[in-house]
Amino acid sequence: MKKQIMIIAFVAIAISAFSQNLIRGEYFIDSDPGFGNATGFTIAVPDSDLTHAITIPYSSFNSSGYHNLFFRTQNSNGNWSQTTRSFVEADDDINMSEIIKVEYFFNADNGFGNNSIILLDASPEKTWEFTIPFDQLPSEWKSNDTLFVRVQDDKNKGWSQTSFIDSLNFVMVGIKNLEQITGVSIYPNPFSDEINVSLKNDEILQLVLYNEKGQLIFDKELKKSDKINTQFLASGIYVIAIYANNKRLYGSKIVKH
Repeated sequence: MKKQIMIIAFVAIAISAFSQNLIRGEYFIDSDPGFGNATGFTIAVPDSDLTHAITIPYSSFNSSGYHNLFFRTQNSNGNWSQTTRSFVEADDDINMSEIIKVEYFFNADNGFGNNSIILLDASPEKTWEFTIPFDQLPSEWKSNDTLFVRVQDDKNKGWSQTSFIDSLNFVMVGIKNLEQITGVSIYPNPFSDEINVSLKNDEILQLVLYNEKGQLIFDKELKKSDKINTQFLASGIYVIAIYANNKRLYGSKIVKH
């Protein structure tokens, strides 16, 4: 199995001066073969402002180690953007190596192997989904908190480079603040057999309910005020969350008797 390098190209930065839709892009490594002569990639949905992901095989690099990776885009008028450079590392081939663990942490790193760890089904190439319990979120969650992740292989027990996700936008607020910020009233709290959700405007919202372990209990699109049957829920603490204010996710703790 050859390791592949995933490059996320934030082309909106490079083409801010163009008003036409982007239709294609190209990249090259270390040496520029000239406009239109590099390795091309198609943009499926042309747009003037977008984020595009490309996969670059390990075989594209003439040696392991650090390289200069360049990319540029072309718009519908045939004009090319400025060429943007990234500094990337190409690893040696890893044969029969499989990913077995992922660890994550917020803001502060306790060291390799010393953070929250989730065991994975061994696989060389796969996409995983994992749940982070709400009790492991920062005690005072802020929208600019950063989630860091890295994975471990089963061959050398080595850890990957640490990646970060800085687009998390989850804000925990009190139940009263939730109403002030979003215009959504949720009551009673504590609750027993049902939760009332009152919407003060016509915005369509997504309401989700999690238990303390972060497991999804309820997920519903709301177009108007509604009642949620909670007779099936055990007594305990839950997190109710809604998408509002341009898709920002707000959450609040509620209690069932």
